[in-house]
Amino acid sequence: MQTVLITGANSGIGKSLAILLAKRQVKVLLACRSFTKTMPVIDEMMLVGKIEPEWVELDLSSFTSIKNCAQTVIGKGVTLTCLVNNAGLAGRKGLTQNGFELAFGVNYLGHFLLTNLLLPTLKKTKNARIINVSSKVHHRTKKIEFERLRNKTRTLTGIEEYAVSKLANILFTAELHNKFFEKGISSFSVHPGLVDTEIWRGLPFFLKPILSLKGLLSPDQGAQAIMNCIFDVESKESGAYFSKSKKCDPSPLAKKSSLQKKLWDKSDAWIESYKT
Repeated sequence: MQTVLITGANSGIGKSLAILLAKRQVKVLLACRSFTKTMPVIDEMMLVGKIEPEWVELDLSSFTSIKNCAQTVIGKGVTLTCLVNNAGLAGRKGLTQNGFELAFGVNYLGHFLLTNLLLPTLKKTKNARIINVSSKVHHRTKKIEFERLRNKTRTLTGIEEYAVSKLANILFTAELHNKFFEKGISSFSVHPGLVDTEIWRGLPFFLKPILSLKGLLSPDQGAQAIMNCIFDVESKESGAYFSKSKKCDPSPLAKKSSLQKKLWDKSDAWIESYKT
């Protein structure tokens, strides 16, 4: 039986994806902060699928919560076939509980830790997949200022920090491929489109009408891009970046192998004490 873990599965793209997977009779683990907010999604999934989904507590701003989540998943003894690192935020300011810029910490570094903790489980599965949700906004980023990643969100809109976090997810995907493809794990990054979800609730009010003018996709449409990476894309495309359901070139910076390695090494050092 296929088992897919989705972070941020109680709203937006994650919710739509969970329901689509339930229709395919896939076991889904919904990794979210709030049980109360997740239960209506589970109820909806039970109406369309026969396999009972499960909630797993996860706060991506806390390394302790992430480690507890991974231990819970491993303790269930499930055969994890796919990890979808979907949860994210934009426009919100501050630091994570472990002292990283909020968007970078939640959108990327929390997922980096979760993925590393679940790698032993994924390695046990034939043809396991890791899917990192990114964004075309990563093209805005011209460099990663590593010294700023331990400071609070600096820009007015938070979009620059959001772009860095989404670039990081593409770099992360490429290095996952380099390290684990030959061990049976395929990795993909995907821009699902500009989707009308709660992720934009933290943006300044003057930016929200601009988003509407760009023509937002529905969460169901966004989820289809991830479904494509789960079921349709061949394993040999591991490491690739997809815009919606089409393989595309990411930014030149995202393809820089030295930066892929540097980000991995720094991230690995940051999470070191939580890996055991």
